[in-house]
Amino acid sequence: MDWLGIAVFILSLACAGFVIILIPVMKKLAATLENTAATVETVNKSIGEMAGEATVLLYNTNETLADVNDKIGKLNPLFDIIHDTGESAHHLTSTLVNFTSNKAERGEAAAQFTDKNNLEGLLRGAAFIYYLRQMKKERDK
Repeated sequence: MDWLGIAVFILSLACAGFVIILIPVMKKLAATLENTAATVETVNKSIGEMAGEATVLLYNTNETLADVNDKIGKLNPLFDIIHDTGESAHHLTSTLVNFTSNKAERGEAAAQFTDKNNLEGLLRGAAFIYYLRQMKKERDK
């Protein structure tokens, strides 16, 4: 054998040794890739199930929202009635406040009239009633 043949033989033995050393590594790599493939397949199935559940959940949510919107639409006239009732009550109470304040002002004026004339007791009450009647007659004119 010549030197080139010996070098090729040594190189082929080195390659064979390298291949023998790499066999367990390749087997472990193949097992890892199989586990990875199984995990990816499981994840794909889980994602498919979750997507189906999410679709059902979104459908149910849309149905619930449509139902709520329908019920709120039916309640809107009731809220309008309540609003109108509140405005009417406010108008009534403001009218009563004006009426009461007018009566109070007239009563105060009658009280000042009786105080101004130094009237007391029954005479004061009679003067108070007389003054109120006079004010009513003036208002009726």
